[in-house]
This record gives sequence, structure tokens and C-alpha cells, in this order.
Amino acid sequence: MLKFSLITLLLAGAAHAAPFFEMQQVDHPAIASIERYTLQSPSKENIAYHGEFASAFAQGFSFAPGSGLGFKKMDRDGTVYFWATGDRGPNGDAPKVQVGDKKREAKFFLAPDYAPRFAEIKVRRQRSADVILSKPYLIDGQVASGLPLPQGRVGATGEVALSDTLKTLDASPRGIDPEGIVAGKKGQLWVVDEYGPFLLQVDAASGKVLKQLAPGAGLPDVLKHRQANRGFEAVAFTPNGKVYAMLQSTLNIDGETKSSAQFIRLVEFDPSSGATRTLAYPLDVDAYKKTGDAKIGDLVAIDNTHFALIEQGKGKDKQLRNVLYVIDIAGADTLAPIAGKEPEYASKADLANVKMIRKQRVLDLRELGWQAEKAEGLALYNGGLAIMNDNDFGLKTELASGKDVDDVVIDNGQLPNNERLVVKPSNEATELWLLNLKQPLSHYYPK
Repeated sequence: MLKFSLITLLLAGAAHAAPFFEMQQVDHPAIASIERYTLQSPSKENIAYHGEFASAFAQGFSFAPGSGLGFKKMDRDGTVYFWATGDRGPNGDAPKVQVGDKKREAKFFLAPDYAPRFAEIKVRRQRSADVILSKPYLIDGQVASGLPLPQGRVGATGEVALSDTLKTLDASPRGIDPEGIVAGKKGQLWVVDEYGPFLLQVDAASGKVLKQLAPGAGLPDVLKHRQANRGFEAVAFTPNGKVYAMLQSTLNIDGETKSSAQFIRLVEFDPSSGATRTLAYPLDVDAYKKTGDAKIGDLVAIDNTHFALIEQGKGKDKQLRNVLYVIDIAGADTLAPIAGKEPEYASKADLANVKMIRKQRVLDLRELGWQAEKAEGLALYNGGLAIMNDNDFGLKTELASGKDVDDVVIDNGQLPNNERLVVKPSNEATELWLLNLKQPLSHYYPK
């Protein structure tokens, strides 16, 4: 049973607007209360848009830094500061594009000049959560791009980037799709990317990418088999100085394993030596129609071997799930081939002798009234967990006929049968929830 207190603050001068703070009292064994904030971002952070659907976005697109969250500091008065990151920018689902005799995946990029950027968020407890600054990522002295990488480059997804008029956009050699962020040491951030997958070391003061690790170049080569747009989604930094990067979904080795692999890989990286290894996080296999439907939202370190993470996706019952787990990597095996093949090919029985990461369920966010599809930011603060959603810059793309984009193909820059693209506001805000815990997360360590 959910109980709401009377503490609610509304945007000044806009009583019709969504509240930007609510204190939610919860009757739940794990959670004492929830501080619910609608993230406020100043208009200077908006992404300008003058395209075909500009009348629906008079102020442009609101900055959406909900793809990753990391704790920065807490003041004595309880004010909390977080690092956050946006992803590759305002984009939406598109039909496949006919290229020669092949149909290639595609995305609409509504602001193709957008430079992915990270932000600092200030939470004044029981008042507001505000973006107080943002900085673009810099690669080789130039701002990064959210556009896909050129074909043939490490990390290329093979996607066709389209404008809102169905024109093909050029790929970018500086393309990144940031999906997780965490503070490391000495003013540096660790950021993970879905394209590569890449692990980036970033200077927090300037946004300069100091190091970019890729499959076969600092990271295990097997990671090149990530599903397109399912590269690294989560990153954590442990007290002993190690970095843990987690794929969003199962690997798709030679196009054969994405729907049957029993686990998602967690990559351990030691910056002091460059050593890496991968561990297996066991999925809730029976909850999904196929294991490729499972996605990781984010990851945060509790200590050197314990983490909290979000596993989410549409279940076989067609209901969305956003499940919070505490996991323990102590004793987990370093993944290695089984009978000469990568373990993604192995059945549940074949994996019986592989020690996987242990996990303990804490709750499904939907038990608490969570409505967003994507819980992609997760961080610890004194006394609780912070969770944030990715609202995809507040837009959605669809076809005027109501058909699914997968049901049509763009050929010669045209949609078939007078079909039209529609881009409209999704009306989903970026929300930041502070879950005040009844007991520390150590209470949920797997036995």
C-alpha cells in the first residue's frame, strides 16, 4: 500500500505543472520513504530544434541526463550532488532502410549536431533537484558526436542515421553513446558507452576523454559481439580502485546467442595494471520470453565485491519490470570457453559447474509506483539509493498510420504508401527518486 504525504512543491507560477518534489511514505519492508523529484534543467541547457516538427517543441528538447548517475558528494546540510550523463541525444526509432539488397537498422536523429554531455545535479533535500552545469565530452580536442561510427570502425553499429526528412546523415568518427558514469580518483570520471562498447576515462574539469578502451584494445575482444545499441550500460568504481563495466544485454556471438544466452557479462578492469576479466551475471531467465529481452539499467558498488543493480525489460507476461538486486561477485569464475565455444552457447545444465555472480532480490520499482520504462541511473548516498529514468529527451517517433516502424521499409529516401513520420512530445519527465532505506543494503547480501 502506498501513502503520500502532503509535502508537495509545485513550479512557481505554474500550478498546472507537474510537482517537482513529493515526499512519498511507503508501506514496504525495504523502503522507509521516497523523495520524488522532477529534475529541473535551465532553458540554456535545451537542445535547439528547427526541424519539420519544431511547432511541437517550441523550446527545443529539454536536456535529459538520465542515462547514468554517480554520487559526487554530500554537504553537511544533506544537500546531495550527483554526476549524470545524457546519451547520444534526441533520437527515435525508425524503419529499416533498404541499402542495396540489405535492410539496415536505422534511427532518426532530430538534432544531429548535438554533442553528448555530462552534468552535475544538485539535490536540495525535500525541495528540488536541478542541473547546475553540463559539459560536452571532448575527443581529440573536438566535441564528441552522438551519430553512429563509420562502417568498419571498432564499435560501429551498422545503423543508418536519418534526419527528420528521411535524409541519410554522415556518420562521425567521434561518435559515442554514453550510458553510465561514476567518479574515480583525482578528478576523473569513468564513463561507459553503448557503441563500442567503450570504457572512457574522462577529466571531470574539462570533459576531455583521456583514455578510450575498446574490444581488442584494452578490453576483451569477445565484447565486439555486443548487440547493436546494447553495449556497456552500467559502470561502478570500487574502493580498491577497480572499474566494473556491465553490458546492457546478452552477447550475440556470430548472430546466434542473443536470445538464448543465460547471463550478461560484467567486465572487471584494473586501471593500475590494465588486467581485465569477465564474470557472469545470471538472468531471471524464466521471467522473459527470450533472454535477449533482459536489460541492465545501472550498477553501483557497495564495497569491493558487493553491488546493487537494476535488471529490467518486458517480461513474458508483457509487463515491464525494473528489479533492484544486490549482487556478490566474490568467488565468481572468470569466464572461459566451454567445450571450445564461448559460454553464451552453453545451456543451463552446461553452466552448472560455472560459479556465477550471486544475487538477491530487493524489490521491483513498480511496487513503489515507478512508471517509467527505463531506470538507467543508480547511485548510493548516505542512507539510501538514488534512481533516475532516461526519458529519451522527451520525444517519441511513430508512423501516422499507427503501424509499427518494423512493419515498413524506407527505400530511396521514401516511406511506402504515403506513410508519414510523426514526432511528438512523450510527456515523460526526468525523475530522480531518493529511496530512504529501512536497513543498509548489507541486509540483502546473498547468503
